[in-house]
Amino acid sequence: MIGIIVLSAVLVVMIAVFAWFYFYSRTPEWGQSDTRKALLNMMVIVGPIFGSHYRREPPEIPSVSAPAADDEEEPPARISAPGSDE
Repeated sequence: MIGIIVLSAVLVVMIAVFAWFYFYSRTPEWGQSDTRKALLNMMVIVGPIFGSHYRREPPEIPSVSAPAADDEEEPPARISAPGSDE
């Protein structure tokens, strides 16, 4: 009976730690932390042993583009003096 209580307590603690880490890993603090960088480096080193290789996505090909030409040409604005009939 005591074994079931201990194992249940361990299971509850494991679920609580997983939930805490899940929500913490989505914060900006985790994204810039040294711990995250160290874990990623360890996964890159250990991963190939189990057949999982880290491949970076190829960079996008640089392209240069200009804005599209205006289809409608607007006539130049005319400012006339007040009271003139033009």
